[in-house]
Amino acid sequence: MLSFPYEFPELVQVATMIGVFGAGLYITSYFLLQMGIIRGNGSLYPLLVIAAAGCVLFSMSEEFNLAGSIIQLAYISISILGLLRGFLSRHLLRFSDDERQFIALHLESLKPHQARKLLNTAAVKTYENGDILIEEGKTTDFLGFVLKGRTTILKNGRVINQCGEDEILGELTFGLGLPATATVIATEPTKCLVFDNISLMRLLRRSRHIDDALKAAHFRHTRQKLLNSNKHTLQAQRRPAAA
Repeated sequence: MLSFPYEFPELVQVATMIGVFGAGLYITSYFLLQMGIIRGNGSLYPLLVIAAAGCVLFSMSEEFNLAGSIIQLAYISISILGLLRGFLSRHLLRFSDDERQFIALHLESLKPHQARKLLNTAAVKTYENGDILIEEGKTTDFLGFVLKGRTTILKNGRVINQCGEDEILGELTFGLGLPATATVIATEPTKCLVFDNISLMRLLRRSRHIDDALKAAHFRHTRQKLLNSNKHTLQAQRRPAAA
């Protein structure tokens, strides 16, 4: 005859303890999520949910509950789909060389699928020498990233700065509906990654994380641009004195 290492009452107790452990995992993972310690779009949270659901589902083996089993199986299935989606987004997304250039400098905090969503709102445009990208005093929604070439920034007709590769243009007034504070002119053939205002603003309203990442990039770049502008102004003032 077959014999079991545990009596059935002991098996029930083991199943119950595993179920209690699963409930504890549910509570712990949800607490960590709400406290911001883990993120819902990461891998840890769905793994914890799978473990918790598996434990609770096992505890039902001694006392079957159809509704409870369906719920736990749904949690497991949805979490696996989420993990699969994350894996595919990290390994199957493709970026052009121009897009990788922008990501490396300004979007390191974003996951690949988030960066892909952001870059889907942009297109590569080319400008010839003398083309005006932004005109001082006129309302503009231009936001661009210089991939190649060089631009000159003028305020009241005076050169205050020059921007080359890897520079962001239009970040000070983008999305604010305010007149441009300076004129930007291409001083040689220039290629830019230019964002579509309507599409980008719609995306930023839906995704706070992408919005925060783009604002952080604008802040870092604006600070550096102001420092470069002050340096350029001081150099321009010293030239007449030296002459």
